[in-house]
Amino acid sequence: MEYRKLGNLDVSVIGLGTLRTFDVTDEADLAQRSQIIDNLLSNDINFIDSAAMYGASEKAVGVTIEGKRDQFYLATKVRIEGKEAGEQQIAQSFENFGVDYIDLFQVHNLIDTQTQLPTLERLKEEGKIGMIGVTAMVDEAYPDIMDIMRSGRIDTVQIPYNVVQRTVEEGILPLAEELGIGVMVMEPLKKGRYVNELKGEPDLTPLKEFGVSTWAQALLSWVVSDPRVSITIPATSRPERINENAVSGSLGTMPQELRDYVREETVRML
Repeated sequence: MEYRKLGNLDVSVIGLGTLRTFDVTDEADLAQRSQIIDNLLSNDINFIDSAAMYGASEKAVGVTIEGKRDQFYLATKVRIEGKEAGEQQIAQSFENFGVDYIDLFQVHNLIDTQTQLPTLERLKEEGKIGMIGVTAMVDEAYPDIMDIMRSGRIDTVQIPYNVVQRTVEEGILPLAEELGIGVMVMEPLKKGRYVNELKGEPDLTPLKEFGVSTWAQALLSWVVSDPRVSITIPATSRPERINENAVSGSLGTMPQELRDYVREETVRML
């Protein structure tokens, strides 16, 4: 597994997102998520991203990493307006995880950033969180994110980036590289759409020598082959997917001609 810098952390280039997939409370479902956690460890994956607004996801993460907390970096998000409401949501995240320290706390979708950033800065000064980040889902938010990046107040950004959604190549990624800001990539598979909703089976033949055996691996490798990306965080509810995804973190940089092929083949199949 390759590791890169995300702020001051050495993170596996493949991490785990938990939107919807960890929103479970049933014992059988939690047991399956525990297997996901075990598979993360066996594949040297050390980063989990969640959020208070992901239903029971933070609690499920907290339960399934019990006794293993020191082997993971935890990231989460605040997404609410108002100082008091933000403080309550942030406190709830600590309680949900069952921890007294969170490695990365992000303002989700720039919701009330002017209010929530000072709260996170205070918690960072108090040693309760390690880093501060912001996230955005839409291109229209990128100018605001870039302004915040230039302010020096954040350590990371989390943005969508994949073979089709590439706007961040124009501004966010170059600026992150210039400023030394960590980049977390969400939706590398477009919520699975670029694997499960293609019109046919992509031709893997040109990619086999590189070590790719599934289209998901091709898409993940495409993302992390950009050196400006610190980590990508695909979500899954299936333990075996962790083993599949992890392969992409150990293949090295995909040659440009193969990156072009993966992008063109995906677009052809949409």
